[in-house]
Amino acid sequence: MKKNMVLIMLFVLILIPCKLFADELVMGVGLALPPYFIEESNSGFEMDIIKEALKLKGHTVKFKFLPFARIPVDFAAGKVDCVSTINESSGIKANYSDVHVSYQNFAITLKSNNLTINSITDLKDKAVLAFQNAKVYLGKDFADMAEANPKYEEIANQSAQTMRLYANRTQVFVGDGNIFKYYSQNLSKYFSPEIASKIDTKQEVVYHAVFPKTDYKVAFKSEQIMKDFNEGLKNIKASGLYDKLIAVYIK
Repeated sequence: MKKNMVLIMLFVLILIPCKLFADELVMGVGLALPPYFIEESNSGFEMDIIKEALKLKGHTVKFKFLPFARIPVDFAAGKVDCVSTINESSGIKANYSDVHVSYQNFAITLKSNNLTINSITDLKDKAVLAFQNAKVYLGKDFADMAEANPKYEEIANQSAQTMRLYANRTQVFVGDGNIFKYYSQNLSKYFSPEIASKIDTKQEVVYHAVFPKTDYKVAFKSEQIMKDFNEGLKNIKASGLYDKLIAVYIK
């Protein structure tokens, strides 16, 4: 009898951690972030980095695409286990990972409009179209400019943001350079042939470097899974896999 009880207890001890590691995490991520996240193909280099880092500790992850404004709401409501792309400036109370990716935002304009933008202050009198929650992530000077600028606007759909710049329906695109390049090269995938044919993405643009690099993290409810992610992230960086995953999408 004792032998049977010992065997049962050993089985339970083995089963419990396996169950924990087998659980699929649900991660909330923002809409329209290729090449970081590509919803149509469930791919992107940030997505791949997260999956590979978690996989090393036996975790799997399902990505839930959300408008940026919904991310903190769903996280607080327990509808997702973790969220990306985010950092402490979001105000979300969570267990934040190490930096797993950095975005480089620019103020992008059509060269034909000949706009001079040497600082955030130079945006104050221009029609600025930014990604959703840019006022939260791009610092106090940008937030002050946005609040004082009646021509400032934020939208979640960055394919539409790119289209509006090329169509001269806004003066300034504010967002990550890689995202802008991706949509510039793939705009026909996101709009009807009739609309896409009217948008000249061959127009020359100017990247005004008025923003510092922004480091982002993954916010987890579980401290232990955050630690697992950090360990996996260090591993894929040391092995060279991290850089290889980025190279697939960034030519």
